Amino acid sequence: MRASREHNPCRALVWGLLALAAACASSRSGQRDAPAVDAATIPVAQATLAPVAEPERPPARPPADAPSTDPVQRMLTAARAELGKPGGREGIDCSTFVRAAYFAAGVDLYSEASPRDNGVQAMRRYVRRHGRLHRRRLPAPGDLVFFDNSYDRNRNRLLDDRLTHVGIVEAVLADGTALVLHSTNHGVVREPMNLRRPHARTIAGGEPINAVLRRRTSHDSPRTPRFMSELFAGFGTVFGAEHPAPPSARRPPRAARRR
Repeated sequence: MRASREHNPCRALVWGLLALAAACASSRSGQRDAPAVDAATIPVAQATLAPVAEPERPPARPPADAPSTDPVQRMLTAARAELGKPGGREGIDCSTFVRAAYFAAGVDLYSEASPRDNGVQAMRRYVRRHGRLHRRRLPAPGDLVFFDNSYDRNRNRLLDDRLTHVGIVEAVLADGTALVLHSTNHGVVREPMNLRRPHARTIAGGEPINAVLRRRTSHDSPRTPRFMSELFAGFGTVFGAEHPAPPSARRPPRAARRR
């Protein structure tokens, strides 16, 4: 009996250890069998999902203006580009200015020149053969305009110097005033000429209608013509002249006037 009582505590201890081992094994088995949590089921606050900012695009460049196919506009554009530049002896002379503008439209006004021609004479010769010379009707933009006696070329103090200056008609206003682009001693300029009122420099409101072309010298009289309209010698149409004008009969020479 004493031996049986002494063995009872040992058995109880063995049974306790076995029960504890079984409990641990059951716990580990439960942990392995737990289902995995799907990440997609985890709620996420929408405020944390900021939209991706797109990079700013540079502003589109405006398309470049295509060059005009109109020869008159190409020529006038080239002429206007010279406005404000020096003229006369320190810059470009009148015929070189006009020739360069027309050359931008594919026309060489010197192509019919005679060896003895000056630049203005060469241009008039070209117009006689390939265009139309006129005096009475209103000009069109792009027409040439010729002048006599803009200076005393032969220095004989007479008004007998023909074809001494040339310009380009840029536009014609409602009152008949033509705006002329030309190279002068005071630069490449735009100036008015009104053949309806050739001896008036301005109108009642003070608006200029005729620019001075000939500078007054000590040999000039008060009646010496000075305005562009007083020295006007004719227009020449190159663009839009469908047929060459026939050679005009030359007028008999007149006695030279004194100033």
